[in-house]
Amino acid sequence: MKLTYRGTNYEYDIPAADMVESEVGGKYRGQGWNYRYPRHIPVPQQVYDLKYRGVEYKNTGTPNAEVTLPKKTSEPRRAIAHISAKPCVLVPDIAKVHRANLCNILDRRLQVAKARGDEKLLRLLEFEAQQMVC
Repeated sequence: MKLTYRGTNYEYDIPAADMVESEVGGKYRGQGWNYRYPRHIPVPQQVYDLKYRGVEYKNTGTPNAEVTLPKKTSEPRRAIAHISAKPCVLVPDIAKVHRANLCNILDRRLQVAKARGDEKLLRLLEFEAQQMVC
């Protein structure tokens, strides 16, 4: 097919697609027709070794499939978001772990405020520590 764009002539060949006729069809004004669609060749997805927050896992190599996690890890079990529809198993005392993490972060922020000499931030963080009972 010959085409022109801004005075430049060029040739465009429509790529041939391998078409397959389906069983879906019928008659329209006395003429038979069938639905045609391109033949797709499935390409398998590669399997990757992945790691999220220190937990190693693998994808299964198929699109939209659940991710398989190892049964035992060297690290303690954490509350992590799985990439599947299965419910997540949480640490029994999640509130205690959360409070301990908040206190650790607050302590680190206090140390940084002391190192910088920021008295206003230091007072605010000490007030926050009193409220949290760290």
